[in-house]
Amino acid sequence: MNFTSWRNILAAGVAIALSVVAYKDHHRHALTDGLDGRDAVGQVTEVTWDERKDRENNFVLNVEFETEDGQERVEKIAVSNSLGNQMRASDEAEEIDIRYYLHDPSVAVAAGDTGNSLLMLWLAIASGLVARGLATARLLKGRKVQPA
Repeated sequence: MNFTSWRNILAAGVAIALSVVAYKDHHRHALTDGLDGRDAVGQVTEVTWDERKDRENNFVLNVEFETEDGQERVEKIAVSNSLGNQMRASDEAEEIDIRYYLHDPSVAVAAGDTGNSLLMLWLAIASGLVARGLATARLLKGRKVQPA
């Protein structure tokens, strides 16, 4: 098996792209955890989720909250399966602690719900290193084959 084939390099590139897209969630948590993050209590108005193979996942909550300057906001917040199931099981409107970014309150997360965002950062880094290594090996191998 040729590990330095262009197909494997392309697969590593796709892994990088998927990891970077998922990493955006880590960025949201980083913004709200910093000094510019603010706490609020939000009212959950709706719970949505995907259902695949009899499993519910990808929960999103519609949350109404007020910023510290009195601005009323309604934002969609992606949450873990455990928190999503908890909110879905409730018959009454639930309150949830959230953190939002002071300079852009549309960047909001459930307080304490970190998910797998740090894992996605490491996957993006590892995928990038693998893709770079495969591409470098492929290019060096191609140079050696060509007559000088």
